[in-house]
Amino acid sequence: MYRVSQQRKVQGSITVEAAIIVPVILLCIFWLIQRGIALYEDTITIVEKQEMWDEFEPAAKFRNLELLDQALK
Repeated sequence: MYRVSQQRKVQGSITVEAAIIVPVILLCIFWLIQRGIALYEDTITIVEKQEMWDEFEPAAKFRNLELLDQALK
């Protein structure tokens, strides 16, 4: 039948480069994921603080106190 012969030259420098580059790329990916999670946690904290201020209405409280003072007079 057919005879398939392949001759490959194995180059060790590609393996050494991959052994250095792949961990660096993985480290960058994991660092970016970690930073994304940290930013998400910061966003949650900011939103919780903002919700607290949305519930706090000093003008409405002042108006209620003024109406109460007028009602008592």
